[in-house]
Amino acid sequence: MTPTLQALPASWGSRDQIEKLTPAAASSLSRMIARAVAETGVNFQLNDAYRSYDEQVALFKANYRDRGTRSKKASSDRMFGGTAWRHVTNVAVASPDLYGTGTGANHTRGIAIDIAPSAIQSWIQANGSRFGWTWDEGRRNGEPWHFVYNGTDQYTAEGWLDHAAVQRAVGATVDGKIGTGTVQLIKAKQKELGLEPDGKVGPATKKGLGLTGKGNAAPAVPVTAGGGTSAPAPAPAAQPKPAPLAAAADGIFPWADATTQFWDDKYPNQTYTGGKPIGLLHSTETGTWPGYGAGSSAPHLTVRFDPASRTIAARQHYSTTRPSRALVNRAGGVQTNNARVFQIELIGSCDLTFAKKHGYLYLPDLLEEAWARDALAAVLAAVSESLGIPLTSSVVWANYPGSYGEKAAQRLTGAQWEAYTGWLGHQHAPENDHGDPGDIPIAEILAAAGGDPTAVIAPPSGGGGSSSSKLPSGKAALMQLKNVPDFPLLRTPGHLCYYGDASGPIESVSGKSANSLNPGEIETIGGKTRSKGLMTLQRQLVKRGYSVDVDGRWGAQMDNAIDNIQRLAGLTRDKKCGPTTWYACWLLPVVA
Repeated sequence: MTPTLQALPASWGSRDQIEKLTPAAASSLSRMIARAVAETGVNFQLNDAYRSYDEQVALFKANYRDRGTRSKKASSDRMFGGTAWRHVTNVAVASPDLYGTGTGANHTRGIAIDIAPSAIQSWIQANGSRFGWTWDEGRRNGEPWHFVYNGTDQYTAEGWLDHAAVQRAVGATVDGKIGTGTVQLIKAKQKELGLEPDGKVGPATKKGLGLTGKGNAAPAVPVTAGGGTSAPAPAPAAQPKPAPLAAAADGIFPWADATTQFWDDKYPNQTYTGGKPIGLLHSTETGTWPGYGAGSSAPHLTVRFDPASRTIAARQHYSTTRPSRALVNRAGGVQTNNARVFQIELIGSCDLTFAKKHGYLYLPDLLEEAWARDALAAVLAAVSESLGIPLTSSVVWANYPGSYGEKAAQRLTGAQWEAYTGWLGHQHAPENDHGDPGDIPIAEILAAAGGDPTAVIAPPSGGGGSSSSKLPSGKAALMQLKNVPDFPLLRTPGHLCYYGDASGPIESVSGKSANSLNPGEIETIGGKTRSKGLMTLQRQLVKRGYSVDVDGRWGAQMDNAIDNIQRLAGLTRDKKCGPTTWYACWLLPVVA
């Protein structure tokens, strides 16, 4: 039986995958991990949490082979499906026969985590019991990363710690994950409030930041037709999630204004040509309702967010029974507008610089807020129910401006578009070059809508993308990461450093000059500067067979080598070595 689960922020998982835990375990982890980061000065990565039965079977079969006998022949054998299975790797996995029992399979109960790096592991081993996390099972199995929630949490009264809310309150970049950069801003805010500047978010700090209550209850999100207003929401802690929105009746959603900008009588010859049902999100790049050329470029629906009252308003422009017109639809190509696609424009921007300049809502940050996420989720759920669109997405949702361009890595080919069903963005539509709505937290939105967000990070088949799909993940990655050096450079909001060309910004470490963000990284030998981390990377590339000089300096050789690594790993080919590309240099299988 599948336990009741709570989705965790995508930023917590490896490669932004959505992990899940039981609500009690998730609540405890949200508080514990923020304290661990504050006390260690190290960022965390959650590699595995809940596993479904199918995931447990797949992991088991990847590490064991069926002997075909009815009894074990070695102590490391596992029984599964009535036969003994031989252990063939160094990754120990519980038999799927134990699914949901907790007998070595606590992941399947939603109460176990595998977490990195080692500093975080050591902290939880020493301190986790106060939060209800035990290392007993991990200790027995020689797994320093594995912890199980046993319910003996001393701080349950504090409830869920909303990392995104904390980040907004201290002025950090909002990704839903308290890291070392956010901790520094928390300390600064604590000094202002006359509190001990320890970077930990306890009750006093929460109160000072205006984050009272347990912090996990979202405010109500009433929907008002046509841009009307509603009373401001009470304090978040007292509010339920928004009520479900009704499905369409005769092609019209009863909660949307289908009068003010309704153009159903225009373009009467435009009809759906068939295909699988798709939902598609745009951003308007405006601060208010667009005119849409009196319907010539309108979607089916436009949604406007009001942060002051925590409400949304919706206008419907075309009925659900006919196409809308917000996509480029070239003659002789695939059908975009006229495929079975329902289009929604979100008022706001996917471009952070543009949004700041004009005072528009920046959608990737806005939709990290629980009220906005849940409000949009209610819309998607109603649309999906009406049109049979699966509440899933199996594509990369790329950050703007990297998502812009007809040949952008995440965009679908014509064949992929015609085979697709689920939710997409404008950035995925063929024959189009727009990159909206950017990297909105679509997995969390789908989870809030009651869908299955687990495939969100996977790139479209044959379509490239930024997901490191050829790299190991979860427990397999943890086993291999034990022998991989940590990525050496600073990675905080606003300063995501990487190894790259000397012509880049201050975050680009080339080894050819001093770097104020990473002062211990650069050394001078014989009158020449060089990067210590780059030398480590170059030695690894030489082991992999690349012809690069081990000189600690970035040049054409490194451009070519990193470009090829990214190509082989299925990563975005930007010739910059950040953490994912760094780990790929060790974890990517070498093909002769």
